[in-house]
Amino acid sequence: MKTAKIVQAIALAFVGVLLVTSVSAAQVSTSNITGTVTDKQGLVVAGAKVVAKNEATGVTYETNTTSAGEYAISSLPPGSYTVTVTQSGFRTFSGVHNVLTVGQPLVVNAQLELGQMSEVVQVESSYARVETTNATISDLVTHREVVDLPLNGRNPLNLITLEPGVVQRTNGGAGSGTHVFGSRDRAHNVTIDGIDANESTVPNPQSNIQRLNPDNVQEYRVVTLNPTAELGRNSGANVSIATKSGTNNIHGDVYYFNRNTAYNANEWFSNSSTPPLPKPDLKLNQWGFDIGGPIKKDKTFWFGSYQGNRILQTEPVSATGVGCCQGSIPAVYTPQTRSGLFRFVAAPSLRTAWTPTTCSPMTPPASGEIARCWA
Repeated sequence: MKTAKIVQAIALAFVGVLLVTSVSAAQVSTSNITGTVTDKQGLVVAGAKVVAKNEATGVTYETNTTSAGEYAISSLPPGSYTVTVTQSGFRTFSGVHNVLTVGQPLVVNAQLELGQMSEVVQVESSYARVETTNATISDLVTHREVVDLPLNGRNPLNLITLEPGVVQRTNGGAGSGTHVFGSRDRAHNVTIDGIDANESTVPNPQSNIQRLNPDNVQEYRVVTLNPTAELGRNSGANVSIATKSGTNNIHGDVYYFNRNTAYNANEWFSNSSTPPLPKPDLKLNQWGFDIGGPIKKDKTFWFGSYQGNRILQTEPVSATGVGCCQGSIPAVYTPQTRSGLFRFVAAPSLRTAWTPTTCSPMTPPASGEIARCWA
């Protein structure tokens, strides 16, 4: 009896999580569709019924035009939509294949013709549209680009560095190394489905607190200049990510990626040594799956994704960040360190006495710190 109650409590908790998730998803602001409804003479049509239907999931969103003939449907997930407008005494307007992208409003105007509501005037939308709602400079990274373009490590956010005005600094310094039009490399803001996903100490647009992969990202938008009010938090890139959702059909993938030392050629400097040095060890294994489908057709959906990583890699001393000038000059480990004794010296008088001549990494001091270099 006690076991049955525990199972029942777990089931209720699971249902509660699903309901909270559904409500939260509905509250996330992703983008919106707006427009004006007029007749052939250009006069506005008030009280017309407007329905936006997601062509992938079948979910519909309804509203009515105002006295000015305008309508707005907010909080829509990205995707392709059919916008239908009906009003008594007019033919039904149906605009299909209206592509709504994350973070960019879509304007769909409708012109109604006199006739019966049973008569349908279908208009097929083209993807290319001129942005008329704001002066934001941004770019959309689509799911096709995420999947088709080469990604080292399967991180879809690495494509941010291809945006105009973005400069990626080399390694050897603090911060993300990504600068947008001269801004600091920590001045970024990343949201996932409208939720803050920034690392608190050093915001990094490529590596946030969520580890994304190409299979769970639908698309994302990178705003680099003139952000609107809802994005005006940081001077660098504002990255708005929309994750995948389930549809009315069950779809899934299983994958495995592998990199191995055996596939690589040795470096020139290693081959030129006497005797030749072995190839740096690299064994990278990435595996996982993603699957999604309907819970209730045209209403509720589910989606899940998992990726496992196992990486074994050797790294030269100069890349470990230990040494002079934050790792830019490699240090030689002292005998004390090689024997397992780790000590640091922070005496100001000792540091000020060091010079490039007297401070040689080959001459370990009696204090036994890990490595020696000048102040």
